[in-house]
Amino acid sequence: MLLTAPKQPLRREPQAMPEPDPGEVTIALSACGVCRTDLHLADGELPQARYPVVPGHEAVGRVIACGSGVESPK
Repeated sequence: MLLTAPKQPLRREPQAMPEPDPGEVTIALSACGVCRTDLHLADGELPQARYPVVPGHEAVGRVIACGSGVESPK
């Protein structure tokens, strides 16, 4: 989901999924919680916010790709 500006509805918008860089992993999200910070973003109460933004930072998922140097993601 994408928030393009404060006080606008969330939009479902497919995002390109780049290959992970060395030492990184790509995670396919299963669920993502909404917290008060996300509501502050949606309400335009965080002046330092840069839009568009994909809200959510409390996520659950599974590793689907590993960059070089990643031996055992946890």
